[in-house]
Amino acid sequence: MTTYNIPSDNPGTPVILGSETVSGEQLSRVVLIDGATRPTFALVQDREAIGNFNATGSWSVLSTDTTTLATSAEHVFGTNSLSFAKVNGAANTVIGGIQDTITSIDLSRFGPAAGVEVMMQVSSVANVDKAFVRLGTDSSNYNEWRIDDADITAGVWTFKRILLSASENVVGNGWDSSAVTYIAVGTRHDVETDALAAILFDSVFMIGAQMTVT
Repeated sequence: MTTYNIPSDNPGTPVILGSETVSGEQLSRVVLIDGATRPTFALVQDREAIGNFNATGSWSVLSTDTTTLATSAEHVFGTNSLSFAKVNGAANTVIGGIQDTITSIDLSRFGPAAGVEVMMQVSSVANVDKAFVRLGTDSSNYNEWRIDDADITAGVWTFKRILLSASENVVGNGWDSSAVTYIAVGTRHDVETDALAAILFDSVFMIGAQMTVT
């Protein structure tokens, strides 16, 4: 059996599946089981949940510019989401966010065309610049993926998939994809005095796919 990571191992080369020719990008949306006289192709989606958003547990705020960390019954996956507020605190930052140390997760099987999926909601986007997800070893060593405010709608759940290769910030040594033990989520605001209540994060996933050929 041959296994391909889709679409990263086949970003542009067409592949013949039975009577159809599909590109690498299309392989992420195709499942085709062929006849016995030809190889069998099957696409298996691979998704890994990162972090527990059902309870506050060991989550903590990033600084005094974030308050009121709590669970919210408003959610999409699991049983709860996590809620917090950006305030004009003593830290004098533009960031409202929360962080957690998690059991090590090996994400090294995901290629550059895999995606970081985020489900989040804000009560207003008026002073939101971006939302973000950080994955790494600790608060001094991580990669950061961002969602532009133009892609966020206030008052409803925003679902966004960001290419793994589209990390916009690397802090310290960056992340070790084979041993992720740190996650942080939050929002960046226009100025440090901005405040915003009811920032909700429901889930973070890593998403990819594999095609098997037998």
